[in-house]
Amino acid sequence: MEHLKLALLTAGFSQSLLVAAMLVSFARSSAEPRFYLGVFVGLYGSTFLAEIIAMTGILGAVPGLAVPLMIAPMFLGPLLYLYIIKVVNRDGQLAAPINRQHFIAPSIGAFVASGLLLVPSEAFGRFITEDVGPTAPIDLLVMLMLVVVLLTTFIITLVYIIKGYALLNKNSASIRDEFSNLDRKRLRWLKFSLVNIALLWVAAMAADWTDISDTPAGFITLIVWELASFYVIAVLGLRQGVIFGPQTTPPAPVSPTPPGDRLGALELVETPLDIRHEAEQKYTKSGLTQEDMDRIAAKIRQAVHVDAIYRNSDLSLTQLSKFIGVQAPYVSQTLTQKIGSTFYDFIAQARVRAAMDMLADPDNADSVLSIALTVGFNTKSTFNAAFKRVSGSTPTEWRRSHGANRNSAAG
Repeated sequence: MEHLKLALLTAGFSQSLLVAAMLVSFARSSAEPRFYLGVFVGLYGSTFLAEIIAMTGILGAVPGLAVPLMIAPMFLGPLLYLYIIKVVNRDGQLAAPINRQHFIAPSIGAFVASGLLLVPSEAFGRFITEDVGPTAPIDLLVMLMLVVVLLTTFIITLVYIIKGYALLNKNSASIRDEFSNLDRKRLRWLKFSLVNIALLWVAAMAADWTDISDTPAGFITLIVWELASFYVIAVLGLRQGVIFGPQTTPPAPVSPTPPGDRLGALELVETPLDIRHEAEQKYTKSGLTQEDMDRIAAKIRQAVHVDAIYRNSDLSLTQLSKFIGVQAPYVSQTLTQKIGSTFYDFIAQARVRAAMDMLADPDNADSVLSIALTVGFNTKSTFNAAFKRVSGSTPTEWRRSHGANRNSAAG
């Protein structure tokens, strides 16, 4: 059993270093999100190393090694939070003062933990390597300091996981005002990872307290869980870019595909009252008049419904604003207050309307997926959801009820 534990711990440590190296190497500089995620994974690997040196007797010979291994986890929460900030930050950059600010609490904790280095090696080593209770005043001091370090690590990690989750929720609400496709921008995988890390952390602590980690099943479960978490973070972290940031040049106009007359009765779903009230508060200091918004709204409708700019699957609010020559905040305000929609919903409905025409055309035998991609959606599932929301039916049902009877593989 001991050999199996050591083999799994060694695998966990080596794999965490490999994942960390992948993330850091793919980051072109320390200003990129992957750098922070890579350092996070690398530091998390120190938990494997702590077990390894304890099992191999190294910790008993050099007890001072335990101190940096206890300090490292204090920085995990801030590092993960900084990764999230960089992914959702609008310019993709993170100012140096913000970096330092989030390392204040773990640095204080590290300073407290470093006090353990002043404890005589014999007393410290005996206390952390032998399963004995405190028998001397120095043992009580060591125990108190260890409790403080563990609580500090737990609190810092919990606070930053909560802050990270709140920031991701805020991002989920804001991306509908900026992007026409939300794939890989909702960051659902990152939300799941935050919850998973929190559960893993709690499970590991509970396993240590209850000696579950000493059983083969409990130990193997925890190691496999941690390794799987590393790989998920590595694969998805490598694929994930920043959500906001510099946009490409506005797309050129494409062949216009105005919606058919029979679709004219379809109206945009009104923005909920609480969101509209929030928007009114947001734009209180704006200098736009109703006449300004009427003019901008006309430009928006021209670009979307006539120039069919919605066909660009990567279309963003920034690109639309460049295309019509109006600043992005004014476009956003006009969409919210004049047209009554978020950018995402407005473009999604334009795409759905165009798809309705194509599906109802008896001469169009394209598949539903082909039509979805043509009008600007990235996935069939997103298209189906938007189509159902706008029309009340699925694309296949719409085709059957509005198109000519024909045999096709369009489903």
